[in-house]
Amino acid sequence: MRNLLRPLALLTLLGAPLAQAAEPIRIAVAANLLPVMEGIAEHYQQQQGRTVQIVGGSSGAFFEQIQRGAPFDLFYSADAERPEKLAASGAGTGASTYACGRLALWTPEATPQLDALPAGKIAIAQPDTAPYGKAAQQALQRSGQLEALQPRLVYGQDIGQAFQFVKSGNAPSGFVALSQLTAAKVPAGQYAQVEAALYEPLVQKRVVLAKGERKAEAEAFVAFFDAQRDTLKAAGYALPGDAGCAAE
Repeated sequence: MRNLLRPLALLTLLGAPLAQAAEPIRIAVAANLLPVMEGIAEHYQQQQGRTVQIVGGSSGAFFEQIQRGAPFDLFYSADAERPEKLAASGAGTGASTYACGRLALWTPEATPQLDALPAGKIAIAQPDTAPYGKAAQQALQRSGQLEALQPRLVYGQDIGQAFQFVKSGNAPSGFVALSQLTAAKVPAGQYAQVEAALYEPLVQKRVVLAKGERKAEAEAFVAFFDAQRDTLKAAGYALPGDAGCAAE
């Protein structure tokens, strides 16, 4: 899979000396979180003067890469299972819930109704590697429509690609993350949240992968991220402690 590398430039206060070059904090980010993470990372750089590199993609692909030794300091997954496995294997520490996602149906040219999807392709992320794709598949299954609609499904490598399928018009409808829609300022009339009972809760966990001296830097970013509660809520996420979003 081709990941989207988005290194964010080092920002300094006007008149302040440039910080001594240091290795950036490298973060693997599930595609649903990418737009929000970019903004949080930029604010972190402005305040802390530390460079952050963000790579967006599917949680399943990142899990495989990390197991093969990919040099990430943090992994923000779209599920709970993969960070827990990495922590259990000793590859990381501190797997914990940072948010719970919400699935949405996006139909730019039609009323968003699960039982009345417009003709044409229906975009979802790959269920085997992307938790939001698995949730979309569950929603179709539980609503009794999966068998009939299966031939119309088109699969994105991650939720970011599923979003692009709908945005480009290649798919008239698609299941995406609510956070993507809010970040893109998509008009509210074009989408609707999928009923929560139709899919398993999208509990999203992160895990610290950095070791040695780099671990303290990674944990400092985690603390900064967790303080951005208003940003995450505005993006459409539920947070640990909210109804339906367990802390662990």
